Amino acid sequence: MNPLTLFNQNFSTAEKLLQMYQLAGGLKKTEFPESFRNTVCATWGIMDNTHVRYASNDRMIILTRSASGVPDLLMEAGGLDFLLRQALIVACTALESFFWDMVRVNALTVVRARRTKADRELRNLTLTLEQYLSMEQFGDPNLRIQKIILHNFEKKVLHDIRSIDRIADILTVRTFWEDIEKTCGEPAANLKRLVGELIARRNQIAHRADRPEDQEGTDSHGLKPITFSWTNMRVQAAKTFVLATAEVISMTMRQLEQKIQ
Repeated sequence: MNPLTLFNQNFSTAEKLLQMYQLAGGLKKTEFPESFRNTVCATWGIMDNTHVRYASNDRMIILTRSASGVPDLLMEAGGLDFLLRQALIVACTALESFFWDMVRVNALTVVRARRTKADRELRNLTLTLEQYLSMEQFGDPNLRIQKIILHNFEKKVLHDIRSIDRIADILTVRTFWEDIEKTCGEPAANLKRLVGELIARRNQIAHRADRPEDQEGTDSHGLKPITFSWTNMRVQAAKTFVLATAEVISMTMRQLEQKIQ
């Protein structure tokens, strides 16, 4: 499947998490008239005296039976922040997958075009003995190269913003950030900062559960504070960045394919 299509599918989960955060924000325990409870019990087909718990805000009402009440944590300050952290992780993972998918899809074109700078990266690809022996079944040299690339660029991670520069080098996009700025109209320095902060925060959440190294500036749960606006700005920056990157890399690949032909 096309890397951009996969990205959009993966990224949509991050957008849904942000929507859920906005929808459920400000939930509080609520009491409703007895007639309302009776209607709910009738709708569920349960006994009229069944205890029903309510939580609501100005956008939604949650109804639960007594055995499965709305967790108190969700109604505390910062209780929904896990949705923001999860959205951030999903967005960064979608970004990460997109870039390595672009390498796997296009690296063969770069090799066939004999681009020297990229060759330095691609010449250093390594295989285990088992992987090497499995390559013997492919008679087509191009297919062998493609399989080697697949082995080496599976499950890679973006450690920081410099990892993206490395991928741009592999794909021979010589003026990557300048091209990104021209394509999307957003200052490259701003996009670079926002995406870099997204990656850094994902790393902190993954490796430290979002607990800062010192205890200064923590929320009531001992975690680094996070807000919807901060998260949404960086998540949307990732989407803008990927859309522009897809266009820039595709243009570069078309130029290489013309040279090959």
